[in-house]
Amino acid sequence: MEKAGDARRAHARRVVAGLDLFCYHAAGGPTPQFRRNLGHELEDISPGGARLRVVEPIDRGEVVTIELRDRRSGESFRARGEVRWTASRPSGSGHSHYVGVQFSEHYTPTELRDRFTLGPAAAAARASALSGASLAEKRRADRFPVDDYVVTCQRQSTLAPGGLKRNVARRVLDLSLSGAQLETSETLDPSSVVRFTLHLNAIADTLEATAAVRWCRPDPGIAGEAYRAGLEFVNLGEDKKKKIEFMRKWFGGRKKK
Repeated sequence: MEKAGDARRAHARRVVAGLDLFCYHAAGGPTPQFRRNLGHELEDISPGGARLRVVEPIDRGEVVTIELRDRRSGESFRARGEVRWTASRPSGSGHSHYVGVQFSEHYTPTELRDRFTLGPAAAAARASALSGASLAEKRRADRFPVDDYVVTCQRQSTLAPGGLKRNVARRVLDLSLSGAQLETSETLDPSSVVRFTLHLNAIADTLEATAAVRWCRPDPGIAGEAYRAGLEFVNLGEDKKKKIEFMRKWFGGRKKK
């Protein structure tokens, strides 16, 4: 059963039956921990957030982790977000408590996430559209690996205790004219802005760029806390595009030798 979208909302909300809700005060990482479940019922959900009925009040501004489990398929959805509003209403047993959560991090693959937040039909249509877009993007900006480098990725506004910006990058997975894919030590918020710097030792040259985080998810294939993040370069000048194209030819030429 779907709920009519509110024109004021960025995303239409939908009501989904047959789901178990788990809601916890967020921990430091994406790994589930033994905590008390504050969730009672999912009221509605969208790609941007969810409205929940909870067993006790939760303050605005608190960060919570939400998990949904489909009783029929066994599939699950996990995300973290901030409580943006709260409400209490009289009920037969006292008061019912509600919260609105805006998602900031997702721990669920995109296709499965869309099935929970958009519905099966819309998720399939979106997957088909993205597949076509991905092919076009691949033709426009071929990705290539790099080696023998030093990389830094720093949030534009986050300072470490000593006043220095933390480097969250561990390695570059691939690079293209449009962006880069990184392994990071910390999660990055989608749509946040970072400063990306790549120094190639072999050719003694450096690429510096401002980039927007398009996606970030845990990397289960790496021991310990690790993430993969997709960056899209912002306002990349022609000189930097030429530099990336030279890098592509350099590393491509080395492979052929």
